[in-house]
Amino acid sequence: MNLGFLDGYRTYVVAAAMLLAAISQLLGVDLPSFEGQSAGHLLMEGLAIIFLRKGIKPGA
Repeated sequence: MNLGFLDGYRTYVVAAAMLLAAISQLLGVDLPSFEGQSAGHLLMEGLAIIFLRKGIKPGA
């Protein structure tokens, strides 16, 4: 499967997934795959990925 259409957006997809997991945990939803991760930590990492994306691009 070619995911070329996601070029430039994969970072945002990962950040959105982290933010969704954090918000879910804050609302009380139990996510077994994120067990041991705090909602605050996931929230801050997701925001950091979004705001620092320019600094983590390959070749930037």
